[in-house]
Amino acid sequence: MQPEVPRRQPLEIVEQENLWIVEDYHKGARTGEKHATHDTQLSALRDAKSKMEADRHPCIVRWDSPRTVGGLYWNPLFETLTVRRDDLVSGWSVVPEAGTYAMTVEPTREAAADRAKQLQRRYDFKHLRAYRGQGESYEERDHRFLRHDITRSGVRFNPDAVAEVTTPEQPDKPNPLNTTPTEEPAGPSDVGMVGTASPSQLRASVPDVTQMEFTDTDGAVHRYSTPWSGGTQAQILTVSRKYATEDGVTNAFDNAFKRWQTHDERPHVATIHESGTGPTSWVAYRVGSHTLAGVGTELPVQTRIDVLSDIADSAKVVGGSSTPLCGLVPKNFHLIEANGDRRATIANWGIEWSVREAVGLDHGGPFLAPEQFEGRLTATTNVYQLGALAYWLLCERRPPESPSPSPSDVPRPIQGASSRVKPHIAQALAGDPEERPDSVEAFYRSLANAV
Repeated sequence: MQPEVPRRQPLEIVEQENLWIVEDYHKGARTGEKHATHDTQLSALRDAKSKMEADRHPCIVRWDSPRTVGGLYWNPLFETLTVRRDDLVSGWSVVPEAGTYAMTVEPTREAAADRAKQLQRRYDFKHLRAYRGQGESYEERDHRFLRHDITRSGVRFNPDAVAEVTTPEQPDKPNPLNTTPTEEPAGPSDVGMVGTASPSQLRASVPDVTQMEFTDTDGAVHRYSTPWSGGTQAQILTVSRKYATEDGVTNAFDNAFKRWQTHDERPHVATIHESGTGPTSWVAYRVGSHTLAGVGTELPVQTRIDVLSDIADSAKVVGGSSTPLCGLVPKNFHLIEANGDRRATIANWGIEWSVREAVGLDHGGPFLAPEQFEGRLTATTNVYQLGALAYWLLCERRPPESPSPSPSDVPRPIQGASSRVKPHIAQALAGDPEERPDSVEAFYRSLANAV
């Protein structure tokens, strides 16, 4: 039976001599076909996403260095491969959730799940779900990139560790989706430790949730997406079970959550729906159709300025607090649209940073202030983060790895934004917290006047 899903290599984005290359990924060996070169990582990512969707590549691996992965992006067509009972053919079908054509039909669930694992590796599906009978209960197995946690900060990833296995696998029993120690070469040292709560576990804890899927299961805090009442969407933020019982984790989560909860009625703060502690600490909150990480550099210039205003508004609500709001990164901002109005709301509120700090994980990412890498927060940490967001939105460049750029080091802003913003952005990105503007409000005011 011929599958309707074409076999394409994942794409990867790598930096070579100050250029960003979009090429085929071949088990980590940099021998894949090169498709394009770009001056910036953002333009390379946009091109790679277009190619991924047009040519049906399964995913994109974005490398931040030759040994560290900064991001994974999946084609929706390769999001989920399912194993279901099909009475029409009196067997078990393996079907892409986004398609209709069975890739194989097997007489038993165990045989179908075993074959589905091979197809998941061959075609690079993000998730494999084996349903039980005609019900909605299922077991889930992640793509090897996710199981090896290759985007987690501090993981120096060995590309050869995810090479395709050529030796036959033996069926796993009693759970056909369990992985065995010999199934694939080991990745980072923590491969195989308990981490992700299954959607079924969370559905049992979260009221009125009947459908849920993984959004981000890397690191110490995980995200899930689910429909919510009134036709809206929600995300659930939860501590990884891997770290849930460690000292200080519950308090770290709760302290950041309570600050968020205090302000969640404000227009630029994500509305909290529900929260709980089982299977680990979690919070469900309202989201829009897009995150700033997904569409930030596609927005009109004035909308980008408005978004920065929303972010400044959300950050200043904790003005005077001894602990500044420190979760000002693109993935935590959701764009809410209603009655022709668009606004950005912030979620997370430093939960992820606090939990990582509690368990001793390294912090990473271009939008963090230098003191955050040292495990510290200052009164102007959020000023630096807002400056990094302004740098990204107005210059369409990844924020600089080294703080304290001079105004001349700040790239020319995009068309429609004045070059007069450069000294204000440079001041916000000062490595010394005392050299930054006193508050996010003061920084945004000077930036808006310069634009």
